Amino acid sequence: MPQLQECNSKKLPCAAGQGSSSKVRSDSLEETLGGRGISVETSGYPEVDDPVDPARILSRNDLIKQRIIFLGTILILNILLALASIRGKESKVAVLMIYFIKSKDFLSSIISPIGLAISSAYQFLRPKQSPTQRWILSLIPAYSESEEQIVKTIFSLRDNGTEPHRQVMVVILDGQPRNIRGNMTRVITQFERSYISFKWKRGTLRIVAGFMEDVPVIVLEKLKNSGKKDSLILCHDLFNYIRSNAPIYTKLLRDELWMYVLPHLIGQGFQGFDMIFCTDADSTIHKGALAKLANALANNQNAIAACGLVLVELEPGYEWSVWNLYQQFQYTFGQYVRRRAEHYIGKVTCLPGCITMISVREEMGGAIQKYAEPITGGLVLSHQVQYLGTDRRLTYSMLSQGKHLRTLFVPNAISETVAPQSLQHYLSQRRRWGSNAYFNNYFYLGGEKMILITRIAACIEVAQPWHVSNQNHPNVGYWSAAFALVLLLCHHRVSLEAASA
Repeated sequence: MPQLQECNSKKLPCAAGQGSSSKVRSDSLEETLGGRGISVETSGYPEVDDPVDPARILSRNDLIKQRIIFLGTILILNILLALASIRGKESKVAVLMIYFIKSKDFLSSIISPIGLAISSAYQFLRPKQSPTQRWILSLIPAYSESEEQIVKTIFSLRDNGTEPHRQVMVVILDGQPRNIRGNMTRVITQFERSYISFKWKRGTLRIVAGFMEDVPVIVLEKLKNSGKKDSLILCHDLFNYIRSNAPIYTKLLRDELWMYVLPHLIGQGFQGFDMIFCTDADSTIHKGALAKLANALANNQNAIAACGLVLVELEPGYEWSVWNLYQQFQYTFGQYVRRRAEHYIGKVTCLPGCITMISVREEMGGAIQKYAEPITGGLVLSHQVQYLGTDRRLTYSMLSQGKHLRTLFVPNAISETVAPQSLQHYLSQRRRWGSNAYFNNYFYLGGEKMILITRIAACIEVAQPWHVSNQNHPNVGYWSAAFALVLLLCHHRVSLEAASA
């Protein structure tokens, strides 16, 4: 086995003195693993007690009470606003408050073109130099996707044009077995290990490492379904900076992968991963997208993540479908107006899971720890964002690690995804997205280490449901805006409550 040294820049073990991976030959699977067994029983992992989930499980009565209070408050306020609309008098203050409520999209539509013009002029006058080679780990989480889709995605990412950067693929199968091993042209090792999911359930991982033609691939198969969020946490624990409270089994598996598997897959010159690319097996990534995202991160030392543009995949024969075009308009407005404006501020608040590049840096350990922490409080708001959301919650967890951190939007890095094709699916998706977006704004408003403009934008979003009647008369906007401003002024208290939860 090659000698291992410590990478000072990332505190990750790396291979030294190893030749080309195509020349690596192991006499047996056990030898590849440094003499460890290939089964759970012979792994040498210590026995640990069955994990106990410290999270509080809300009862049905807890949920009903909090929902009644929340919805009742909205109803009462809107009744009062309707009465104020009927009996009140117009005032300039009320009009200004209405402008505040409606200001986010208006300001975004101004910031976006101005920011685009300034950045284009800056790049013309001072063009950015091409960054040096970076190592990218491309994560492909899969649940219902077919074996053919997964293999197609692997080769599609290989042919995406990532030069000068290099890739290693990691496929995480979530409780649905696929014969990915059968598509490998060469298998380096295969073994099973115990692991603990982020929901504190004991499980088993089946690991296969090898090559699909010239593509180094690691397959992590969870024998029991644990969800996409668990897959993201597991990937970052194994290949990014590890959180301080990661389970012992995850730490042991990380050591095995870095000491005995990656040297055989990658070989000489590997100093550790620089970025992790996240996508879905059912998404289509346009050529060159990975390199554009990687370059954006490499050229900004404070960038912790960058996302691309998500468009609706228009199937042949349905290019002018009203249903698809309507959803395309929603995608386009949300990204070209809102997300681009957030980009110029450096605080994109939602990074889509189908096309996001995340930096390998120390702050990610704290971000994943926050992303995975169990909720012990009784506030349904905390449970909602922690267990039902993935993209927005992970983005918030990253931005909460420091005001200096930036999240970027790269619109010329494009992904296409299949949009809902039925009204029921569409409403279900929008209810889930809307709920996660709204409740996460409470944390952007009152959470730790958020810049003022992010808090103000979240304040505007939080105030939206509280002024259903505001179209009838300008006075009603006063109460909605006042409520939002009170939330903004009280963000320190909300932050303490969120931290204690």
